[in-house]
Amino acid sequence: MAPSLEIRILGPFEAQVSGRTAVLGGPKRQALLAYLALRGGRTVPMSVLVDALWEAEAEIPAAPRNAVQHHVSRLRATLGAESISAGPDGYALVGATVDALRFETLVAAARSTGRAGDAGQAAELSREALRLWRGRPLEGLPASPWVTAEVARLEELRTDAMEQQSEAALALGDHTEVVGQIRPVLQDHPFRERLWELLILALYRGGRQAEALEAYGQARRVLVEQLGVEPGPSLQRLHTAILAHDSALAGVRPVEGPLGRLPAPVTSFVDREQEMGDVAEMVRRHRLVTLIGPPGVGKSRLALEVARVLERDFPSGVWFVDLARAGELPDVAQIVARTIRTPTSSRDPLARVVERLRRAHTLLVLDGCEPLVERAARVVDGVLAECPGVRVLVTSREVLHLEGEVRYVVAPLAVPDLGADEVGLETSESVRLFLERAWASRPGLTLQEDRLALTAEICRRLDGLPLAIELAAARVSILGLREILSALDSRRPLFVDARDRREIPQRYLRTVVTWSYDLLDTDEKALLHQLAVFRGGAPLAAVVATTGRAQLDAARVTQLLGSLVDKSILTASFPEGGGRYDLLDTVRAYVLEQLATTGGLGAARRAHAEYFAGVADAARTELRGADWLAFTRQMKLEHDNLWAALAYAREAPDPRLALRLGGGSGWYFALAERVSEGRGFLEAALAAASDDALPDRRIELLAWLCYLAAEELDLDAAIAAGERALAVAATTPTRLEWALARGTLSLVQALVGDNDRAAALVGEALAAYRSAGSPWGIAGSSLVRGQIAVLAGDVSVVATMTDEVLRHSEAIGYDVFVVPALMLKAWVAEQRGDPGAAADAYRRTLELARRIGFVDHAGFALAQLGANAFAAGDTTQAEELSRRALAMAEAAATPWLAAHARVHLAHVLEATGDLDTAESLFRGVVEWSQTTRPRHVRESLFLVLTGSPGARAREGLARLTARGRDASSGRPAGAAATAFSPPATTSSG
Repeated sequence: MAPSLEIRILGPFEAQVSGRTAVLGGPKRQALLAYLALRGGRTVPMSVLVDALWEAEAEIPAAPRNAVQHHVSRLRATLGAESISAGPDGYALVGATVDALRFETLVAAARSTGRAGDAGQAAELSREALRLWRGRPLEGLPASPWVTAEVARLEELRTDAMEQQSEAALALGDHTEVVGQIRPVLQDHPFRERLWELLILALYRGGRQAEALEAYGQARRVLVEQLGVEPGPSLQRLHTAILAHDSALAGVRPVEGPLGRLPAPVTSFVDREQEMGDVAEMVRRHRLVTLIGPPGVGKSRLALEVARVLERDFPSGVWFVDLARAGELPDVAQIVARTIRTPTSSRDPLARVVERLRRAHTLLVLDGCEPLVERAARVVDGVLAECPGVRVLVTSREVLHLEGEVRYVVAPLAVPDLGADEVGLETSESVRLFLERAWASRPGLTLQEDRLALTAEICRRLDGLPLAIELAAARVSILGLREILSALDSRRPLFVDARDRREIPQRYLRTVVTWSYDLLDTDEKALLHQLAVFRGGAPLAAVVATTGRAQLDAARVTQLLGSLVDKSILTASFPEGGGRYDLLDTVRAYVLEQLATTGGLGAARRAHAEYFAGVADAARTELRGADWLAFTRQMKLEHDNLWAALAYAREAPDPRLALRLGGGSGWYFALAERVSEGRGFLEAALAAASDDALPDRRIELLAWLCYLAAEELDLDAAIAAGERALAVAATTPTRLEWALARGTLSLVQALVGDNDRAAALVGEALAAYRSAGSPWGIAGSSLVRGQIAVLAGDVSVVATMTDEVLRHSEAIGYDVFVVPALMLKAWVAEQRGDPGAAADAYRRTLELARRIGFVDHAGFALAQLGANAFAAGDTTQAEELSRRALAMAEAAATPWLAAHARVHLAHVLEATGDLDTAESLFRGVVEWSQTTRPRHVRESLFLVLTGSPGARAREGLARLTARGRDASSGRPAGAAATAFSPPATTSSG
């Protein structure tokens, strides 16, 4: 084998042969080797070599070609006879690794991936390139023109690489790191404007605005004083954007710890170190990696552990999306959107996902894609195309068949060879896993050599499948090893035809699940049958309620749950302080098959649906009282169960169940900020209903559908649903639902401008609620009546209704209505010229909204406090509050509130003379208002109080245009204290 040859240019010059530094001889010989190395294997003509070696000298050898040949001969003797090849009239270095050439390749690749939007890969490539440097290039070689030129070229390229590394790090949110990287580079390269841009942007994104502006001033001084030129357009635009707090500068925010959501493992991870390292490296290098393999082989756990290893590599977090638990929710985009906590106002979940991840540097783990491969592929394809910083790790039984997808086959754990000694048995991956799980199930278990041999045989029979091994190991608490092995033998042939080898893992896994199921007693099976139809877990109360047909009382159910958890058939978790119980997915699938075979599936699903219809019934009361917040949290835990119950109601079909689920859940979806999803739920329930079933629930369902459609500003659909609710209400004496229908439709009528009908409808609703003695209904109707009066400019009616809302809401401890009522109270105070009372009401709004999690309302109150300060002439306070409101909106991803805050800020800056920034803010809001966007919950109230941010931004631009002379001359604009009076409400923006 030929010796390996490495030439090291980037630092003290040296050559290494098979890892050892070679003694090259004099400087001419070293210079010759360096010149050949930098030509990358190309033949260099003899004349060029002569010039390179003696160009700087007054005299050259009498026979320079002979001198070159002599040096080549000596180099071959040192480096290897094949190291330098001879051409017709020159030489080439062949088979050598040259650090400088590797560096140039990496820099080019980093530049390419950076332009393609893959900041993570660009950062890694840049780091790898810069790690090759050990000092000044070609150090130790004599000075000559080509050496000087090459050193300058390489050092310039190194500066480019540092710039690229900083640019990538900035895109990933590593602001502090960028500042530390760039400052020393700028000392040597003070005229590189791109470095100044990166430093300024890093300081700004790190919350150091003053330092960012100071850095711009320093850059300008250097350029003007030393070069006599002003900063270029790009640097000037950055300066302007910082002054305007342009949201486009936000980038990826750095985090102190990993974001995202990774499930906490309940058991240790045994072996798989090599696989973890391999997969982690693949994820670092490729944007889509799919782990494939049979069920039970450990794909999910491997993906989870790899994600945990990579958490710190992804500033925007790592998200684990469990598609295996999708149940009756086959919409992959919806599941991903909910997992990564996107705003729920848009009806297009994939658009929400893309918007959430567009600028993120994150890892998305999609686990269990096999039943949803095509849908998962569409989501992954859409995310990768639009979100350059996202990488995806998938587990599935088959690949997604997408461009750029890299597959990794997860193999079963290694099993010990027949005849292996004790050491071989103990170090086997599969045996170690079995022992660890067995010791957890039966503490104090001791295994001598004969028992180790039995364990090894069990692992062989299970083909090293981790899930099968874990399930078998859990049985040592009730069976001996020989009994476990005998149970396995009785359920499969001892020998299997090699042609059926692909089926063996699935058959083994099913065998173990079947065996585990068969070991359960009658009551355990009955409980398991009912639990299998739950989605997202089951609380104890639900388990007790739904197993009544099996004649299991609460004490027995509690005992059985403990038994099944101990046997690893169930998992237990404790969100919100209460226990929830769920099945292993493999066990669930098997149990559902058994239920379908025996004809019990329908009854189990019906019991489940009846229970959650009861939950929806309870929500009609609980969500309208003092405990609304706690009950909303409980409903969120049952979110998947509600969908599963509705799926049964539609398939059965059972119109009554569908109406109970839809009518009772409407207000939950509004409070949980799931407006668009809630509308879809109610539409599905309505489609399953019949005209003659439960008219009161039908009215309620239509009324909430009217409300949710109105919050999406789909006013035609809202009116249609509201009118249908009134039509049904005309045929039934149910007064409370009759009143709800009128109250929701009245709000829609007000939004479309029919104030007379709106006032009439809400008046009828209010009278009905008063007659029924319903504080919730009186407060809610009074709130709607107050909003209608705001649109009509009737301050007296707004004040009266506000008092009604506060009085009845506070009587039942209902903060949901207190927050908007305080906002109406502030509006009344503003109209009456009492800024102190208005500020007090907004401060109370801010405090309460923060406490109950109404972020939109809190931000709105903050912006309005800024508006009041502006009206009082305190532009400093107004600007500070407007910026705080904008920061809150951006942190919470609430686009309407962000636009509202920008308009406020633009008014303040206009008044203080910063017309360019004001114009930039106005234009940004106008552009935002003209684009399709997801809408957040309860925007209708904000529109009623202040109108459309887009419309107010257009007014601001028109005003600046009319003052064009002032703007062009740079003279300060006059105060515009009246700019915050609410214009007429429109449905845009």
